[in-house]
Amino acid sequence: EDKEKKKQQVLFVSQDYILPFRPLELNHEYSVLYTIEKGDKKETFEQNFSLRRLKPDSSQNEYHFIQIDKISELLVDGKPVDSRAYKVAEKTAELLYPLRIVVNKYGKWVDINSYYKLKERWENQKEAIKELFDGKTFEMLAQNIENAIEDDKSLVGLISGNWFLRAYFNGIHRAYTRRFERERTLYFPAAAEVEDIEFSIVQKVNPYLNDLNLIEVTQSGKSEDENTEEHYHAQYYLNPNNYLIESLHLECDLIDMRRKIKVEVKNLDQSKISIDNAISLLV
Repeated sequence: EDKEKKKQQVLFVSQDYILPFRPLELNHEYSVLYTIEKGDKKETFEQNFSLRRLKPDSSQNEYHFIQIDKISELLVDGKPVDSRAYKVAEKTAELLYPLRIVVNKYGKWVDINSYYKLKERWENQKEAIKELFDGKTFEMLAQNIENAIEDDKSLVGLISGNWFLRAYFNGIHRAYTRRFERERTLYFPAAAEVEDIEFSIVQKVNPYLNDLNLIEVTQSGKSEDENTEEHYHAQYYLNPNNYLIESLHLECDLIDMRRKIKVEVKNLDQSKISIDNAISLLV
């Protein structure tokens, strides 16, 4: 007697095996954990965020507006920040939130939608931040911030280094081949001191749900630069009912730099996922 449970198939859209991006139900809170290893040293940064799709004024098919809020304080190595440097950085980072971004139909972050609100926020908070610094330090910090938010392009450049945004809105919702995979070029800001690293990866989706009733998507590849040894690997677990990300684990191994970064994201709602009754979308 065959006692093995029959695996449930992933429901794709059309014969192009599309894994759709459907953020209509996106209103979740996530824990975000960064781990940075450099040589023998390891440091962790942890914070919780909320993601919410904003209801559009008109029909949105090609893009969506997503609002991101910080909902907890920053923990460094599991403890609240107590050094002045981190408190200053945290205070400065508050200027970005709530942050509104533009995400395309592939689930990839492409732009911001809160530039003028952020500039207004800076003007309102400038005096409070000034009290944290001596005169010369504040002048230098203020100049750096004002340079970063000088225009939309500068601000996009600043925000594009955010690992959480780049990992979550990575563009995994795409069409796949009959082998349930596709090759693509991926850019990721693995190190602050260098430009985005270009990786050549293979992105795969398991055509069957795993034991937790989740869709599994993996990305694996290496740097396009033949002169460096850099590896990239990511695993995504999606809710089969709405195709939203329940959790992800991303790792960049920068071997030549003796540096490794990990990004772990988990939906804080731990409720069990059951599968909706649905017909196949392969039409």
